[in-house]
Amino acid sequence: MTGMSLMEILIAMAIGLIGIVVITQTYLVNESYKRSTTSAGGAQTNGALALFTIERDARMGGWGITWASALGCSSIQWHYDGVYSNPPDAGGTLPALTVAPVVITDGGAGPDTVQVMYGTGNERVIPATLTKTMPSPSAELEIDNPQGFSDDPGDLLLLVQAGNCSMTQVTQVQPSAGKIQHNPGVSAPYNPPGGGSLLPAYTAGAEVFNFGRPIVNIYSIALNAALEPRALQLTSLFTAPSSTVVATYTPTPITIVEHIVDLQAEYGKDNGVNNGTVAAAIYTANDGIVDSYDNVTPVNGVEWQQVLSVRIGVLARSEHFVKPENPGDPCSATTAAPSWSGGNFSVPGGIPSCYGYRVFETVVPIRNMIWRQG
Repeated sequence: MTGMSLMEILIAMAIGLIGIVVITQTYLVNESYKRSTTSAGGAQTNGALALFTIERDARMGGWGITWASALGCSSIQWHYDGVYSNPPDAGGTLPALTVAPVVITDGGAGPDTVQVMYGTGNERVIPATLTKTMPSPSAELEIDNPQGFSDDPGDLLLLVQAGNCSMTQVTQVQPSAGKIQHNPGVSAPYNPPGGGSLLPAYTAGAEVFNFGRPIVNIYSIALNAALEPRALQLTSLFTAPSSTVVATYTPTPITIVEHIVDLQAEYGKDNGVNNGTVAAAIYTANDGIVDSYDNVTPVNGVEWQQVLSVRIGVLARSEHFVKPENPGDPCSATTAAPSWSGGNFSVPGGIPSCYGYRVFETVVPIRNMIWRQG
């Protein structure tokens, strides 16, 4: 018996090489489809999760603070552990907080920032009234009816009068005496120490809101110097591990959804203005129907009362590159800037065309503004 000839060996190698090429090509095509499917699915999931998270929070916006007088306050004066916000004649370092259900900070050519605020005091949503002028900022609060207020650890009050407002921590409620104490101490970091408070004192007639353990959540897009990675981040300013512990001021953002590259938002206003964003037969202010959308933040209580909804757009990006159909061709997965009802999305540095994108948007009614009593 003779062995295989050189010709037979060459033929066998050729057949084997053809098989390897076919198998490799099949694998590459399958891998391309897999990457595209996985990336599209990831963008779909991330975008839906990001929009749902913001929407669910925004629906709660304004609980306990949607009173006409409170909405007129442009900046809450408050204190935490020896540091102030920005009271008159004192350069504080704590952020200025506006009494409003949702505050949109326009990012210009970049992503917007959305802040949601609401209280958690469930036993009382109607404010009490001071019956006696406070002789000093640290003086006890004598009110017309203390029912519904709580001295649970970390419960806060919002005091409002003539466009001024401040936040203080409840240390004791005295129902029989009609008084609320807000004494300083280790367990009351939101109360300034002693008589050196830079917060204001209020006169009789000021309103006292039951803030409970307030929620102030700020949604933004995280971008580092290289614009990677992009993600939706949340800064929850007041956090606590349990309801028996005083919430701490926590300004550090955390990433909650990866590969979210842009966030845009607009106010839905019942202002009687036809700016082309809402189709209606008539445009009448204060009739309970949204007339226009824009990102101009209201400047007074009257304008805030006209904000009934927010329109939110989220742009999610695939995790992996989408390869060109033909090797050597330029990226063509995205041929134009994605858009939503409020216009085109915009990202600093441009939107890379080598990725797949998914657009998510919704209109969120701010129910506590629609149902407000005063």
